Amino acid sequence: MPETMLEMDSVVAGYGDTHILHHLSLKIGKGERVAIVGRNGVGKTTTLATVMGLTRQHSGAIRLKGELIDRLPPYKRSRLGIGLVPQTRDIFPSLSVEENLVAGVRNGSSIDEAYDLFPRLKERRRNGGRQLSGGEQQMLAIARTLMGKPDIVLLDEPLEGLAPVICEMLVEVFHELSRRGHTIILVEQHTALALEFADRILVVEQGAIVLEASAGELKANRAMLDRHLGIAVAH
Repeated sequence: MPETMLEMDSVVAGYGDTHILHHLSLKIGKGERVAIVGRNGVGKTTTLATVMGLTRQHSGAIRLKGELIDRLPPYKRSRLGIGLVPQTRDIFPSLSVEENLVAGVRNGSSIDEAYDLFPRLKERRRNGGRQLSGGEQQMLAIARTLMGKPDIVLLDEPLEGLAPVICEMLVEVFHELSRRGHTIILVEQHTALALEFADRILVVEQGAIVLEASAGELKANRAMLDRHLGIAVAH
């Protein structure tokens, strides 16, 4: 594995007194493309939220580039290089595309970088957030996160509910981000797509990692995934 970028060591976390993650441990190397898969409600989204500091962490440790970040609020984790694209997108509907992007600018980033990655956003730059299609809103959510120049990009089900042509375009964007050196952690329900994109797959059950394998291994032995997901994975 390359240099460790992110590590979670036996993390117990959740919301209030409710524990969702139960001694979850993982290591993510610099520049890796990792997909987290599993049934609904097993803790995939909570894993990303915990990395970002949006849950209550009861025990365990989270390290970014070897440094503990357990007690840091979300905005400080963002400044250290973690960017989250939430499942809810959370764009500002009353602001234009360009105003949404400007709100995310940090560390010398430029909205021209977003327009280079998503030409459609440049075409729609004067439109309000609520005037965008679902696919355009997702493009904007990703682009705004990238304005913070994150080293690690956390993508929480970014393809949910989108047309196949938009999904294909976004997956190519994810590959481009990887080529540019970003570490990418993708939570995705479309397991076949996750297998195509990721270097490594982590399967979550009941708030813990129960299977870790390369995408190549799982493509060759899909029964391993079938046993944990409870459904046959489409070829």
